[in-house]
Amino acid sequence: MSNNRMKQRLTSILMGIFLVTAIFFPVTSCYAAYGDRLLYTGTVGDDVRELQRDLTGIGYDTYGVDGIFGPKTLNAVQSFQKANGLVVDGIAGPNTKAKLTELVSQKGFTYTVVSGDSLWLLANRYGSTVAAIKQANGLTSDIIYVGQKLTIPGGGSQTIPEGNNPPANPGNSNPPSRGDRYGQLIDWSQVKNIFKVGMVATVTDLDTGTTWQVKRMGGSNHADCEPLTAADAAKMKATWGGQWSWARRAIIVSVAGQKIAASQHAMPHGSQTITNNNFPGHFCIHFLNSMTHGGNQWAPSPAHADSAHQAAVRRAAGR
Repeated sequence: MSNNRMKQRLTSILMGIFLVTAIFFPVTSCYAAYGDRLLYTGTVGDDVRELQRDLTGIGYDTYGVDGIFGPKTLNAVQSFQKANGLVVDGIAGPNTKAKLTELVSQKGFTYTVVSGDSLWLLANRYGSTVAAIKQANGLTSDIIYVGQKLTIPGGGSQTIPEGNNPPANPGNSNPPSRGDRYGQLIDWSQVKNIFKVGMVATVTDLDTGTTWQVKRMGGSNHADCEPLTAADAAKMKATWGGQWSWARRAIIVSVAGQKIAASQHAMPHGSQTITNNNFPGHFCIHFLNSMTHGGNQWAPSPAHADSAHQAAVRRAAGR
């Protein structure tokens, strides 16, 4: 066999190996956090949520990190494209995603805190550490607030693997599994007999891993609860960005040996039984198929299943 034919065969073999590798072992894109599909008005998902988080973080406010590509997200994408010399079409495609990844990967970039952020999440997302972020910003505690500007040392936007949730104990280097992260979907008709009036439960925020204790003070259509102590109230307030809010958050309620998927807001209203917890009233925790009370000043419409609460409950169950 001539040398030329041998070279041709060798080239063919190498090309075949390359093609097989490309097919079965695709290279992960630099903008993997935003997924591979085009993101535009009307698209919904975690990839949209990551896009919103990073755009808002570097100053292009999407006015919410909800995973829904709406008009505000469109405006943010267009502003970002215009400022960075990209085609202004309002579509987050390969070029827009790559440029955004480049900017959030720069060492020492400035990030604006959005709802649901924690130092642990930011450190893992951008390839830094909690200690490094605290040192770079002169922080003396782990509490951060919506709108706060932070310098993020290190870089590299990355997707946090599913199931990795901020540990309750920051010293624990073993992240919990997917099964540990989510709660069970249990109907309110059963939950009300598990989480009984007067019982204390531990609440874990799904997105940040922050925990606090609550006491059930009453409620027939859902659980009316109070932060057990002033420290618990402070943790709640910090989780909602430093302010009391009606916004629903996905939570896990740990009580009586059960971990139950739930949703809560953080707006004090109505009566209270604990008077020294810096929380002037109570708040509501909803479970699968629980309903609003209805017929009062906070919920004037008839009792019904609140769609936002029910969506958060299902997210807390990993659905």
